[in-house]
Amino acid sequence: MGSRNLAIVVYCTIVGFAVLYATQPLLPLLAEQWGRPIGDTALLTTATMIPLALGPLLYGYVLEHMSTKHMLGVGFAVLTVAQFAISLGPDYPLFFVLRTIEGMMLPAIFTALMTYSSAAGGQHNTRRNITIYIAATIAGGYSGRVFSGLLTDLFDWQAAFLFWACAALLATWLTTRLASDPRLRLGRPRLVEIRNLARRPVYAEGLASAFLLFFVFAAMLNFLPFHMRDNDPSISQSAIALVYTGYLIGVVISLASLRLVRLCGGERRTLVAGSLVYLLGTAAFALPGNQFAYLSMLVFAAGMFTLHSVLSAFLNHLETERKGLVNGLYVSAYYAGGALGSYLPGFVYQQIGWNAFVLLLLLLLCALVALSLMLRHTPANAK
Repeated sequence: MGSRNLAIVVYCTIVGFAVLYATQPLLPLLAEQWGRPIGDTALLTTATMIPLALGPLLYGYVLEHMSTKHMLGVGFAVLTVAQFAISLGPDYPLFFVLRTIEGMMLPAIFTALMTYSSAAGGQHNTRRNITIYIAATIAGGYSGRVFSGLLTDLFDWQAAFLFWACAALLATWLTTRLASDPRLRLGRPRLVEIRNLARRPVYAEGLASAFLLFFVFAAMLNFLPFHMRDNDPSISQSAIALVYTGYLIGVVISLASLRLVRLCGGERRTLVAGSLVYLLGTAAFALPGNQFAYLSMLVFAAGMFTLHSVLSAFLNHLETERKGLVNGLYVSAYYAGGALGSYLPGFVYQQIGWNAFVLLLLLLLCALVALSLMLRHTPANAK
């Protein structure tokens, strides 16, 4: 992958993930403005993640036959229009519809970007390219949350969405400057191929891990702003947004993931270590008050992104031909966890309280530790 192409892919990844997460720190504010309960506003995140969970397998099929460059251009064009419409300050129902439309485009964008990254430069560059992609997703998630909070305090929440609409417009133009993308092996994929891929032990364990790791992550990041507002009703949007600063540790971890694997002595040991750090960071959110949340986020994100960067690169490295389908399965499992995690644990939080909410997440992470211990290093072509 040339330096210009890499820069474009990184920028588009940052913008795509910023759009996905731009609403998260603003959820308590939007709930108050519209007079909506926590569950309704939490659905604004879920609305974008449900298509991400269901769409990647379809887009994985399409990528076997369609240029990723074309898919990126169409996806960002629709994203730009939807963001401009949101910046006009619609009411809750229209906001929800527009977020759902964005969610329908994001799987096309993310699967195309991930496949472009993993396929470019040959098999020997797969892990390096994927770690760069993961780092860009983290930078995007952080930028979307923090800039939205800061711009809302400086102007209003509509200005935050206008900012990201302009960024998406630039991304749309930049996709036209990409060189012809690497093509994957053509041929009509069959359902039996997907089923056989998902049934291989190494993929079954990896996909279940992807589901759990993002279920917990989405749950914490979606409901933490409400918890912080409950602790301090006068807290500013910027203070809520800046709690995600610890999230940036993921950029360092993703870029250093190959070194971590070597230091730990293999993927499985690295995943077990990451799961334990994730467990510790989650438990730390039970500490009282908001002041500990900033440090807890650092530990929490360190564990999560160790798992995400190592697991996604490992599964991509195993499969030499059907990367579109592998990426589709991984992204689908990952965001299925995120879609459910961004909504269902909210009932526990509302009915029983924050400590019960944290305990639920800890129990799920115990299952994740067990899956990491089970991960099998069988070859991808094993029957």
